[in-house]
Amino acid sequence: MGIWLADRGHVPSQIICSTAKRAKMTAQIIMEQFADKPKIDLISGLYHASPDTILAKIRSAKAGDLMVIGHNPGLASFADLISETRPKHERFTSFPTTSTLVSEVHRESWNDLKFGDARLLSFIVPRDLKLLNLA
Repeated sequence: MGIWLADRGHVPSQIICSTAKRAKMTAQIIMEQFADKPKIDLISGLYHASPDTILAKIRSAKAGDLMVIGHNPGLASFADLISETRPKHERFTSFPTTSTLVSEVHRESWNDLKFGDARLLSFIVPRDLKLLNLA
């Protein structure tokens, strides 16, 4: 997934990540593909967080592009709520491990973010990488 993100210029300046071992490992593996390493903020409150909690954590982020690494079912629900429209992908509602939603938000600061603000750019799951010969 890190290669896919880097190849498309989707490199965050900040990552907010759950303190869970697998989440931290995922962040490290993805970051290996980025020339410019983003700042990582480990947040224990992301473990099994609700969509409202995830939104609150994002609102405290610094300016710049942001990546969130968390857990289901909260992350899947958050992705659905934050998006203006759902991607036409059969796996979006199940949001499998390492699923990646890339969205664009036009706000002055993350503190202004509301559900429904994100314009969908891409959604991909690990199985899709095999079809693209990236896995």
